[in-house]
Amino acid sequence: MHLCLPFTFLLFLLNWPIKAMTGEVPTGIIETECRDRYLEVNVRLDNAMSEPRFEAIGSSGLHPLTKEYGAMCGYYTAMFRDTKIAEMRASYFACHTKQDSDGFTFNLLIMIGEEMTYTVSKTCTLPLPLSPREVICELDYMEVITDSTVPYPISEGGVEHQSWDSLFSTVHSLASPDWQLMFLKEGQQSPPLSLTKARQLGYRLHFAPGRVVLRTPYNGPLSLLTTVDGVPVEVVHAVLFSRQRWSAVIFDLVAVCSADQGSFDGTKLKWQVPAVTLPLSGHAGLVSEDIHVGVKGRLLDPQVAAEWGYNLTFDGDRVNISIPFGAAGGQKHSFVAQNTYLEIYSIYLYYKGVFMDSIHTESRHWYTKLLMTPLLPHVPFTVNRTILEERSFTVYLRNIPLDVVLTTVNINDHQFAAGMATDSEFTIVEVPHDNRTHGYVLKVPFEDPIVRKWYFREGVLKYLLNVNFTLNIMNQEDYYFHQASFEARIHDVYPPSFDGQCMDHGIVFKLLHNEFDFMWNVTIGEHPLTEQFAAMQGYHMVNDSQGVVLDVPLFTPGYVYEGISLERFFGSFEILSKDARTREIQKYSAKRCPFQTTELIVCSPRGVMIVAVDVQKSTPQAVPQRTTLLDPLCTPKETDDSRVLFEFQLSTCGTVHKVKDGMVTFENMILFEPEHIPSTKPVITRDTTFELAIRCSYPVTEVNMDSSFKSTIPGFGSWGEARNVVKAMEIPLEPVPSDV
Repeated sequence: MHLCLPFTFLLFLLNWPIKAMTGEVPTGIIETECRDRYLEVNVRLDNAMSEPRFEAIGSSGLHPLTKEYGAMCGYYTAMFRDTKIAEMRASYFACHTKQDSDGFTFNLLIMIGEEMTYTVSKTCTLPLPLSPREVICELDYMEVITDSTVPYPISEGGVEHQSWDSLFSTVHSLASPDWQLMFLKEGQQSPPLSLTKARQLGYRLHFAPGRVVLRTPYNGPLSLLTTVDGVPVEVVHAVLFSRQRWSAVIFDLVAVCSADQGSFDGTKLKWQVPAVTLPLSGHAGLVSEDIHVGVKGRLLDPQVAAEWGYNLTFDGDRVNISIPFGAAGGQKHSFVAQNTYLEIYSIYLYYKGVFMDSIHTESRHWYTKLLMTPLLPHVPFTVNRTILEERSFTVYLRNIPLDVVLTTVNINDHQFAAGMATDSEFTIVEVPHDNRTHGYVLKVPFEDPIVRKWYFREGVLKYLLNVNFTLNIMNQEDYYFHQASFEARIHDVYPPSFDGQCMDHGIVFKLLHNEFDFMWNVTIGEHPLTEQFAAMQGYHMVNDSQGVVLDVPLFTPGYVYEGISLERFFGSFEILSKDARTREIQKYSAKRCPFQTTELIVCSPRGVMIVAVDVQKSTPQAVPQRTTLLDPLCTPKETDDSRVLFEFQLSTCGTVHKVKDGMVTFENMILFEPEHIPSTKPVITRDTTFELAIRCSYPVTEVNMDSSFKSTIPGFGSWGEARNVVKAMEIPLEPVPSDV
């Protein structure tokens, strides 16, 4: 690479508005390489660099290589944003190229942003000598190069020239010392054009040492779109002529380029070109001698091309070329847009065809063709392969491109890094595929704490898994997401149900364990049933691998009493099975049993005390029917030979209350006083009075006494020791009737 410039040009640059200019081109940023028929310049950029601008340095100054100017002058520029590479290609016969015995010399100015400007000078020699006729089909233009020492051989033997007689006559009559161009299109001849007028129409002709070059952008006004062997082609056919002394000099300039844009069938890129691309009048007898394909200006050895999957087949006089998606030599780019992974594969196909005419004059045809797939979305999808008997979710995430990895997975709002150990029992395994993708298998046991589960309806247990997969294109930090939900239902699942059995001392409940007991919380009221709680309440509980046995003695907390009489009463006890997630009651296990009444005291949440007691235990002479409470008007509800049954509101019958140690206690007394028999003499007697204190106690926090008594729980009943109170009394004599 040469970095020196002509002195006159350096003087010109002194007045050019450049902020910074370096004398050395940094290694790795700008690379140049001479190809078969063009110079290639690549500029590698980092993320901070802006798109470069290319300018050709000519004798008249700087010439910005815009798309339009480049197409007319033999330059092609492109920016590949995914790889941050800018590319420029220049034909060996491009404008401002110096040709001499040393080869083709290019002088370029490359500007990157406002701060970096580099000058590049590169000389290339032809790796392959030019044939008498060369046709180059570039991406933006078509170019025909002919040997200027051999004008069109009108009188050469063996060449079919009869169709040229009329044309030659016309050209001979119109020829002048100035060069003119006449374009042929569909059998019609355009009026002769000066080279200046032709350039205004986009057709540029210039003479290089030993060569005549005609170049035009595609779709010019004098071009012809037609088909050859079923392949669409664009044809430019011009006749260059001039009168020199007494004869006319004529050059036949024909360029034919395939206009096939290529196609993609889902697995392969395809492109077509006629096997013989110059089947025009005056060129009959062309035979294809050789065909080669390559990549980016470099032909491949046929064996290498076959190993890479490149395939050339002939269909009559048509060449079909196919290249597998992702084949070596091309470039695949992927990115994320609107949460969708998109990829595109492109390849700069290089094609050379060699033809021989009937007088053994060789022609070469060169193509640079950009083949590109459409944007190909890869949408992930999941397959639910859950088997209920395995009691585990099995989710298959598929259609993940090879350059994408799973980074995190969110399971029911719990975030986990893929591949990292967790306390959860789920697993993620990568699975390779044969179609340029891979996948992942996620397994989550039903009983993993992160799985949502609930009693969906009677007999149906439902498991739910909401998953959000976070995927990332490797080395790009380009993320996208895939969400999916899965559910599993297990039938014939019911909440724990206790069987109750009435016993003389209370109720015994039994429960056999099943695998879904964990779905419910078993409670007594609001309290979970545990062995510790049972012991505190006075229950007897045995919990083993087979089941639970709960022995609930009478008068322990949790009973509800009703139908109380001196003969019998009913006691009910209830065990609740609640949904562990929602706390909703799913099952009542209740048992109501009759019990024989002996002695009892019941304190209801409604503020009613019911007491059954044997008053003759302490005072054999006590008469049950004559007992009262502190209020003498409060008499027994029921009596028998020895027992009494009182039922009264705590706010009546002389009941008093006091608060101590967080408890409010209501107390009354059962009283009995012996009956006094009148005597004729005054006596002093010592009578025994029976007293029995009866109490109901409630936690203060559970009682509301603002208007009427109400408690959220039953109270705790108790009675004191029966007392016999001795009273000394003087019994007055009854007055003697006057008639006695």
